[in-house]
Amino acid sequence: MQRQQAQWKKIVFIYTLQLFSYGTPEVRLVAPNYVKYNNSAILMCNHTVAPDDLHKVEFKKDERKILEYIRDRKEPFRKTPPLGVDFEHSLDGKTIKLNNVRYEATGLYSCLASSTYPIYTESSSEVKLQVIAPQTENPHITFKKDVYTVGEVLEANCTSSPAYPVPHLTWLINGKEADMTLVTTYPHRQHTKPLMSATSKLAIKVSELHAGDNGRLEIACQATIPDFLIHIKHYADIRNKTVPVDIVVEPTKASSSAALPRGLTPHDIFGIFRAIINLFLHICSKEATDRNII
Repeated sequence: MQRQQAQWKKIVFIYTLQLFSYGTPEVRLVAPNYVKYNNSAILMCNHTVAPDDLHKVEFKKDERKILEYIRDRKEPFRKTPPLGVDFEHSLDGKTIKLNNVRYEATGLYSCLASSTYPIYTESSSEVKLQVIAPQTENPHITFKKDVYTVGEVLEANCTSSPAYPVPHLTWLINGKEADMTLVTTYPHRQHTKPLMSATSKLAIKVSELHAGDNGRLEIACQATIPDFLIHIKHYADIRNKTVPVDIVVEPTKASSSAALPRGLTPHDIFGIFRAIINLFLHICSKEATDRNII
């Protein structure tokens, strides 16, 4: 009896070892995060299941099956494309190509693969695909005036070109991102649906540090899709506009005194000027008296 139990344990161990020798299938969906409107996009379901062991591949959008491939079925492919989404597939079921994408193609995509031996099914992580309409122009910056004096409050408005989704605006002062407390964001403006433009205002008190050595302040506005770089390396769409602003630095009392002749104070200069005026008035008075005598 003990001998039979030992044999069964050995068989189970060998079978389990065989299963693990095949390894767990790895499945990963390779897809773009952003696609321009009316362009195409390729989605590839990369898996490690051997061709002879492959049973099924599925593609899903927003958790709904859009393509099913079963290798041994008489008609291996079944397509159920969502409204507004047109695609074609490869013969092995690993790749689909979205054609002439519309905004309806935006969504969460995933895929799964299953094997016949060992019997196993593995799903990929979801990938967010966003259909965008990029900006056609750089942002537009407007000022109340062209020249500012140190101490004045500079106000500037930035408006993006219409796009979808609406661009995110970032202000830069002399190449450095402006503090959000200096920025006021306005409601988005709707254009031809679904295009929208963004507008925000920058308000800063001008200082001598802003002027720099050349007496100019550089204001820049950056409009981007998406708002920030988190899981991607590059913006799907980015536009920039930079405008120089002339800054007037008024001379201080110290700088005015430095321009006077050495040893003289403003009080001394005023005294000399008053003495010259008095002398001039005295000469004019004497000439008038002489004329009366004659």
